Amino acid sequence: MMQKKTVLVRGKETFYLDCGESEAPAVLFLHGFPESSLLWEEAVMALKEAGYRAIAPDLPGFGQSEAFDEPSTWERYMEFLSDFIDELSIEQFHLVTHDWGALIGTRWACIHPGRVRSLIISNATFSPDFVWHKDALIIRSLGIGEKWVAYLRSKPVFEGFIKKSIPNVSNAIVEDFYELFTDPAKDKITLELYRSGDMDKLEIYRGRLAEFLSIPVTIIFGEYDTFINPELGLKLKNEELPHASYKIIQGAGHFTPLEAQNEFISLLSHHLKQK
Repeated sequence: MMQKKTVLVRGKETFYLDCGESEAPAVLFLHGFPESSLLWEEAVMALKEAGYRAIAPDLPGFGQSEAFDEPSTWERYMEFLSDFIDELSIEQFHLVTHDWGALIGTRWACIHPGRVRSLIISNATFSPDFVWHKDALIIRSLGIGEKWVAYLRSKPVFEGFIKKSIPNVSNAIVEDFYELFTDPAKDKITLELYRSGDMDKLEIYRGRLAEFLSIPVTIIFGEYDTFINPELGLKLKNEELPHASYKIIQGAGHFTPLEAQNEFISLLSHHLKQK
């Protein structure tokens, strides 16, 4: 397992992967739920060898990073992204996202045009029309959500969920992902994040993703994603990002960066060569 670095962001210890020369083109990876920077470990190492600087934080409260003092909302994670890249003195970067990382990163990019050199959205969409999947609706429901998150605090339950979704996942990655559920006090992180995820917040961006037309965009889905239907990625391309490449990884599910590491890295490498 790669050794993570640490940096203080607004006084909170943030853990992150950082490989490559500081002067090299930067690629920033944002994980989703219930993940950590280790989602990207293989991709980070591959990009270092290809001459990039690859950076992947544990979002606050996830992996080994300290949680916010404030509620862990969608908007707060966007603020964190600004603070994190400022701490690392990164002006422009390629942005690679997965799941919730795509909602955080794409919305951030809409507000900060010119900072993102290219964009990958994997296993996610960015549309006010999106209706949350079953598990997310449970988390967003008062009372039921609390019980659902407490259920995942059972390590055998969590391990079973992850290993069913990602059969070949390493124990080190499972342990790192499980950090989110090791303390009942952390339950609020999941609940606050999902309950801040009202898709009507994206209405103001409808028809406004044209600012991404000047940069390469790739949308990646696993063929059998049961959380976010791959058709939603095609809808995003057709309605908002007509120039984007849309790629389906055969046989993969929701966690494509881990389930199909070689295929994902190949698509990532091809994407970065576009600019």
